[in-house]
Amino acid sequence: MTPLRTRRHALAVAALLTSLAYGSRAHGQSLSSLRIGDPAARLSSLGQPKDTESNKGLTVRRWLLPSGNDLSVTTNDAGRIVYLEVDWNGTTEDAACDLPGLRFGKTTLAELRGRFGSNGFAFKGQSGQLLTQDGAVLVNSYEANGAVVTFYNKVSNARAAQLNPEGSGTFADNARLDAITIAAPDYAQQEWGDRVYDPQYRKIAWK
Repeated sequence: MTPLRTRRHALAVAALLTSLAYGSRAHGQSLSSLRIGDPAARLSSLGQPKDTESNKGLTVRRWLLPSGNDLSVTTNDAGRIVYLEVDWNGTTEDAACDLPGLRFGKTTLAELRGRFGSNGFAFKGQSGQLLTQDGAVLVNSYEANGAVVTFYNKVSNARAAQLNPEGSGTFADNARLDAITIAAPDYAQQEWGDRVYDPQYRKIAWK
């Protein structure tokens, strides 16, 4: 089966048909000190990417970070960052994230819902649950300072088989943070379509 990150990147490269231009670092949230709207020149600090793909005005570069996590950066034909993604390597639980208070392999979807006050929103063109060989990944998006931040929380098949939907051990209690993405709003709209909001949804911010 195609790895989760590969399928997400394939969608990101193939679906966008128009280029986007961003002239400033408009959004506060960052991954590896990079923000939506940053110029591609800032990527030089990461060294040579392990691979690069280009399609329809977009360029996707990937790096293996010192932590062992994978970083992907998509830039448009104007040389601006429109999409960032960090995928956890899965080998060290309680691994620090770029976003304060969150930990790869530890933070659960239930904790995210409690922190942000809702289940966020989904996109009509993106499934809220992605199946992998060894489990399922729940996808929840929020808007923070104008950027679309999406959390991918994974529960293993072995753990899911032990859950009792009527009991205290729910998917949300056991799905743990596996990846984070940050996207420009226009990029997300063209990639995945319109949003479908949780009734309790509200925008979020990090202090």
